Amino acid sequence: MEPKARAELARVIMQVLDGWELDPGQKARLLGLPESTRARALNRYLQGTPLPDDQATDQRLSHLLSIDRALHTVLPHNAALARFWITTPNPLFLDRTPLEVMLADGLLGMQHIVEHLNGTGEW
Repeated sequence: MEPKARAELARVIMQVLDGWELDPGQKARLLGLPESTRARALNRYLQGTPLPDDQATDQRLSHLLSIDRALHTVLPHNAALARFWITTPNPLFLDRTPLEVMLADGLLGMQHIVEHLNGTGEW
């Protein structure tokens, strides 16, 4: 993917994570960045600095976009409910929040959340 497209992707992803009202540590973990990544560094991605260009990052970005897209499909006019869904314990996830699943289980957790939202997952 060309640098301009990666920069735009970084902006979109950061807007999604901002919409979920995540703290900088949570954002960094979801993106596969060191937890010590500061808010200032994360803001650079919002301003168009491309995210790392590697397969693991690309998988994370793909899952996060899929989750966002699915939430917009299920809750098309209510970003607050999408944020609520991400941060509310769910019995299907053993009373963990979808955010906790993604943070604890990394790529696999993100994949499970995508599958659940798409109706293809099993728990």
